Amino acid sequence: MNQELVTYIVLGSSERLNKVKIPQSNKAEEFIAANFTNKKNTQRDLDNLVSNAKGNIIVLLPPSSVPNKKSKEILKKISMIDISSWGWFNFDDKKSDILNNLKRISSSISSTPNLEQGIFFNKRLYFSVGGVGKLGNSPFKEISKRFYSRIDPQNPLPALIIRTKKIAIY
Repeated sequence: MNQELVTYIVLGSSERLNKVKIPQSNKAEEFIAANFTNKKNTQRDLDNLVSNAKGNIIVLLPPSSVPNKKSKEILKKISMIDISSWGWFNFDDKKSDILNNLKRISSSISSTPNLEQGIFFNKRLYFSVGGVGKLGNSPFKEISKRFYSRIDPQNPLPALIIRTKKIAIY
């Protein structure tokens, strides 16, 4: 495990991610495509990806999204400090349709990040809470509850850069 490396896992099925361009890994960032093959094994596959990741901080990203430069710098600093932490990214303020406003309100009330916000966490924290848990309609709901049982989240990072309108894992 490289303390300065941040691992980005792009969530999605093999079929969905074949249509998406995944950034190249470098010495500071590792990009991994989840390439889920079926919904039954998603939890196990994600646990394996996190386990095999080289980075200290893991970021689960929706398809066709990347953190902006400011977020990447913050994630690298969090990784170098090596403390247990977790959090998510803000919604994009440029998108202000009714659906996004409802998601924004739902996320702030439930304190659970939406899929299109992404989530980041320390690898050690992930395994101390027993992994991702059950993925359902709200993929980050269970893991957020588990993380909250240990520590409060970081302040949300700047919004992800999302290159498509529809966010779906499968």
